[in-house]
Amino acid sequence: MNRAQEKIVDRLIEAMERGIIPWRRPWFMPTNAVSGKSYRGINQLVLSIGEFADPRFLTFLQAQQLGGSVKQGEKGFPVVLWHFPTAEEVRNDPNARVWAKGYTVFNVLQCEGLMKLPVLAKTEHDSMSQAQAIMDNWTDRPGIDFGGYRASYNSLTDKVSMPETGKFSSPEAYYDTMFHELIHSTGHPSRLNRESLTMRQEYAVEELIAEIGGAMLCAEAHIDNTNLTENNAAYLQSWLTTLRKDKTMILKAASSAAKAADLILGRNQKGEEPMNMTPETQLTAAA
Repeated sequence: MNRAQEKIVDRLIEAMERGIIPWRRPWFMPTNAVSGKSYRGINQLVLSIGEFADPRFLTFLQAQQLGGSVKQGEKGFPVVLWHFPTAEEVRNDPNARVWAKGYTVFNVLQCEGLMKLPVLAKTEHDSMSQAQAIMDNWTDRPGIDFGGYRASYNSLTDKVSMPETGKFSSPEAYYDTMFHELIHSTGHPSRLNRESLTMRQEYAVEELIAEIGGAMLCAEAHIDNTNLTENNAAYLQSWLTTLRKDKTMILKAASSAAKAADLILGRNQKGEEPMNMTPETQLTAAA
């Protein structure tokens, strides 16, 4: 784990110690204010803990590009840019490697004078219809059996078991649980063949993948999953104990969760690309 990643994990653990569950927030999709591209993986988690009404973030120099500046005393958020060499780069340099670089970004509400910042368009969402569409549009979706009182995924039969919809406290709770189980199913050998799904010693990693991946799908459907976890104090303490023992777990889980969510959403599998900015716009490294 490099220094940039360590800073992100420490920030997430700090938030959890304050009672914040990073993957259970009023999720918006954090984006870069210049490129318009979404932050993914571990960056999506760390940017969710700020509770800003505006989902756009930028670097210090990008704020200057937009005619403004970061307000004095504002604390930024650590993110990490991953670069995966292209086929052409590998042909030109057989030793080309994946590299990561840390950056600090700020929410646009932490800035002033952003004269060139476009007005944020207001959009209406039918969250339940969008959530159902995510399920219906996944052509490789496992079978789903309804009945009983327990939600689970069986990798041997490749089937999800779910209680009837009426057993849930709300439609949001139903889709939150369904997405959790569908993320588990992406680890099946016929899909992503995720080791953590079948190895007992990797159970905690797999469960965190499903927690984070399910939250990412909730974000896509604009479902607020903030208050859908019972006994938050015990839930948080359990994860804090686990993550303090192995800080790399949340990095691994967030990356795998992004791949799992992308599979369900039909997006290209490019690995974790948390920063998603062109080289021209990556102008400052304050990590």
